Amino acid sequence: MRSLFLLLIIPHLLAAQQVNRTDYDIRNPGKNMARDCEQSNRVMRQMPPDVRFSTVIQHDSVYIMLNDVRWFQELFTGKNDGIAIDLVQQEQYACGQPSVKPVSFSHRGFLLRPVYRNELFRRTRVSPDGMTLTGVGKLPPGFRSENVESNYLILENRNLCHYTAVVNLDYQSWKLLRMGLYYDTLSRDVLTEKFRELSKTIHAVVPFEKDKAEYKPADIQPLVDSLRMTDYAITSIQIRAYTSVEGSLERNIELQNQRAQSMINILQGYQSEKIQAEVSAMENWVEFLTDIQKTPYASWGSLSKDEIKEKLRAPEWQARLEPILQKHRKAIVDIRLEKRLNYRENDPAELKKYFRQVLAEKDLEEAVYLQQIIFRKLGRQELPEKFMSELEVPDSLEFGRLLINQTAYLFDREFTNLAEATLAFERLNKLMPGNPQILFNLCALRMRAWVMTDLLTEPPTLRRDIEALRNKGIPDPLVRRLLINYHIILSEVYMRKQNYAAKDKALMFIFQAYQPLKLADADLVNLAKYFSHYSKFDWAVRMLQNRARALDASEDLVFYYLNLTIYKPAATAQVGYRTIMLNAVNENRARFCGLFDSSSQGGISFQLLEDDFLKRTYCENCR
Repeated sequence: MRSLFLLLIIPHLLAAQQVNRTDYDIRNPGKNMARDCEQSNRVMRQMPPDVRFSTVIQHDSVYIMLNDVRWFQELFTGKNDGIAIDLVQQEQYACGQPSVKPVSFSHRGFLLRPVYRNELFRRTRVSPDGMTLTGVGKLPPGFRSENVESNYLILENRNLCHYTAVVNLDYQSWKLLRMGLYYDTLSRDVLTEKFRELSKTIHAVVPFEKDKAEYKPADIQPLVDSLRMTDYAITSIQIRAYTSVEGSLERNIELQNQRAQSMINILQGYQSEKIQAEVSAMENWVEFLTDIQKTPYASWGSLSKDEIKEKLRAPEWQARLEPILQKHRKAIVDIRLEKRLNYRENDPAELKKYFRQVLAEKDLEEAVYLQQIIFRKLGRQELPEKFMSELEVPDSLEFGRLLINQTAYLFDREFTNLAEATLAFERLNKLMPGNPQILFNLCALRMRAWVMTDLLTEPPTLRRDIEALRNKGIPDPLVRRLLINYHIILSEVYMRKQNYAAKDKALMFIFQAYQPLKLADADLVNLAKYFSHYSKFDWAVRMLQNRARALDASEDLVFYYLNLTIYKPAATAQVGYRTIMLNAVNENRARFCGLFDSSSQGGISFQLLEDDFLKRTYCENCR
């Protein structure tokens, strides 16, 4: 996992000046901070958000890094300008201990001796791309790097001007949205009884009755009817079973697992094919805490889980809250189905014979349908790789749809490389000039070729060609995805040229272009990480905040939202933030608890536990 060490600047509330060895010669500017820190404040304000400090501990040595040497030199101009390191240990934040108090005005833990300008520059190594690495001290005896974090102090003329903790934010520099090639498949209008979808996913919410451990077939008959199981077989089912929050956790989870298994048993009874099942069971704290916010029980939101359960032991409270609780007992079910194939579609020899027959009859709708079956079987290795080459689709205009699909499939399955696929589509473009699907695929392939170059030049006419696809009938969402990917690459071009203004313009285009799209959770997370890479953290938060509160939000989305917000008191103080954290606990308790590990161990920071609200939530769920 690649990580971005994000600066968490903590307002330094300076206490009365202390003169002792632990502060070395660092001075407390007190009320004169604006005057005594004028130079460093100016530089920090002017520093682009893409320029970042971070600290790292390797073995017993502590280093500070900056990704632009020019700003490193700008910040430390006076001989008494420098850096000091405050080493903080994880044990200081243990559950059951009082909150950490500063040791002095300058630090919370163990303060290393400051390093000033001349010595700082002497210790600094600069990489060819302008990254600085500076050794600033060593761990004292008895300190273990895996449970230590290093905060840094920026000193101006020995005055403490900035105290900064560092949080570890998972990110990736940039990654294109998923951009498959365009297949000319059957439209909805011709998906008749004969041409059913080969596969589909049914999403359903099934309520549970209180204290009822099993389903009867009649209970889920409406769901079974919607599946049309004479035409389809269930291949897999994912059940997220939720119980209301009253009662013991152990009994609630046991009850939900029994309910989920009874549903699986009923569905399995309708078919001989084995159903792959995945079941997770949890208490529905997310909706409980959300639903009580605008009720007389809103104050319960500040109680611990155990305190709420204790209240709900009283029959009177249970009765009053039952209209709310009954909505929380349910299963969110995703069922994957595949069409049952007949003998002619299933047997390889018959399938090949039938495909050739429909080609001879020029029945293109049937041929496209059979081609989809062949692609699926090849992908599952149910047919030999040579099967495709033996089909021999005629190289003529009337079979263009099949040729487009075949060329796209060969590239997607890596039977052809980028250059071969581009040449193949260029040949098809001569056969079918102006075909929208071919033009779309050529744009997508040119985009991939651009990524494989040094990125320093922009392909001529590519953006214009993408925008022209709208007039060719390509749906707007697909054109937007191409344009977003185009600007993702373009932003990297400008970043390498250090053209920050042009880079920001490309970012703004992406932020505006994505909003009308209905993106899957994976794409939302990918774009949020992309914006975070360029320090547009507020944009990333806005992308995810509504979805993060949904009970069915993906695990990665919920956790990335926490990564972006959990170190911000303004965010964690919001009504409902606890529900998002409990959503994360439901998704993956170990991963949630790991957020509070040291940054060197993959956590965000154990110093998050300085916040009493976060510490209470952590200790309630992780200890």
